[in-house]
Amino acid sequence: MTMAHVLLTLELDELCESARLPREVLLEIVDVGIVEPRERRGDTWLFDAAALTLVRRAARLQREFELDWPGIALAMRLLDEVEQLRAENRQLRQRLARYLED
Repeated sequence: MTMAHVLLTLELDELCESARLPREVLLEIVDVGIVEPRERRGDTWLFDAAALTLVRRAARLQREFELDWPGIALAMRLLDEVEQLRAENRQLRQRLARYLED
């Protein structure tokens, strides 16, 4: 049995509504590179479901820290990098633990 992958896409206005953000704010978030449309069809931009999570996270960071959107974009990139480094650190510790057990 195979699993079908369902790809949820949102148009720009749907993403604005779901994230509860004005269109102008979402356009700025796109402009600074926090999210990018998955697909552009003329004037219609389509975003995947992950974009909603990123937009909500960006909006929360902006509210909490009162940074401008370029600052939020930088903060999100740094947070992603920290998470990647933590994951790599966990993997390396697991490998090291295997060698030390022998």
